[in-house]
Amino acid sequence: MKIFAFGSNGSGQLAIGHTEDVSLPTECLFSTPPADNDEIIQIAAGGNHTLLLTKKGHVFAAGCNTDGRCGPPLDSNTLEENLLSFRRVVLPDPNGSLVETFKHVSATWEGSILVASVPTATSESSQNCDKVFVLGSTPKGELGIGTSAQPPRPGTSIPEFPPCGTTVTALASGMGHTVATLSNGHVYGWGGSRKNQLGRTLQDQKIVWKPSRIEDIPFETSGTVCGREFTVLLGDRSRGEFVVLGDPGNRWGVLDIPPSVQSLRSGSTAGGYMDIGASWHGIYVHAAPALNTDPPSGKLLAWGRNDRGQLPPASLPSVVKVAVGSEHVLALLPDRSVATFGWGEHGNCGTDTDSRGNVAGSHNAILLPDAARDAGGKVVGVGAGCATSWFLVS
Repeated sequence: MKIFAFGSNGSGQLAIGHTEDVSLPTECLFSTPPADNDEIIQIAAGGNHTLLLTKKGHVFAAGCNTDGRCGPPLDSNTLEENLLSFRRVVLPDPNGSLVETFKHVSATWEGSILVASVPTATSESSQNCDKVFVLGSTPKGELGIGTSAQPPRPGTSIPEFPPCGTTVTALASGMGHTVATLSNGHVYGWGGSRKNQLGRTLQDQKIVWKPSRIEDIPFETSGTVCGREFTVLLGDRSRGEFVVLGDPGNRWGVLDIPPSVQSLRSGSTAGGYMDIGASWHGIYVHAAPALNTDPPSGKLLAWGRNDRGQLPPASLPSVVKVAVGSEHVLALLPDRSVATFGWGEHGNCGTDTDSRGNVAGSHNAILLPDAARDAGGKVVGVGAGCATSWFLVS
């Protein structure tokens, strides 16, 4: 599998060997690439850095690293300012071992959060337990390690989290807050909380400096996604279950779930959704297919801010996969072409934009470079970050 990127690149976060923005998909570089049989399963993008997680649990990072958010150097004591190609993340653990594989990753604006299962020896037995490792900066408590303003040392993990006997089953971050779902069904959050993004019981704290439980969730949570200052908690997808935690002032209308989405909550065979994504100020629901299609494709429904054309245009057909960035969207279509729309000032929606750098009221079709297509490459996945766009190519 190969990965191609385009869009904002001022810190090298596209991993294409330089720091210039590009508007055409460009193949990413690796200092040590993943094995041929180790596919990329997640792309997590911060403000100026990017993390990749592979099926075998390997994490690769690129972009701004002034505070160590991309991990420590592997063979020197010098912390590079920017990583211009993807480098493997390996962390020291206080018990003296190296942590080389991870289960979950997420990225805040200036930080990285990585969950690993590591050996924990006790007087009675030796077993593996989850640890939540954190890297980078934490001005709003988004790394969950208390009020220290200093970037944590490599190998720092959140103390006593997750609670003994539980594991992390899902993880997501917004610009300044993080939410984790645990194996016992409980949900914890930390970071910015004044806009109700961590629920009403934590809102008055304004900043939650260490993991605290989010209360009053009306269903068993299966996952979460984070907008800039709101959170969407996911329940049973087949029943259309989800809840939005956000500012009651509701400036961008993210709390106003439209009737077309409410109808997915019926629990009927035609209801439900495949996935949910969030931009800084919008929510995107990938509805379950109404008919059997190969590959499965469903309508993309969305609401929230639309001043840049971020919401799906009427011309967008049913989609196979969706990736939602800060204020733009990539959609993989059944014919394996990719549609982009929204804020594209940095080239992240391609070359064809209006005078404000937007793709509004329509969508662009983005093609792989000729050489990749001539070699038989096909887009099998998409990713999106802060004005960055990604193709996964088989």
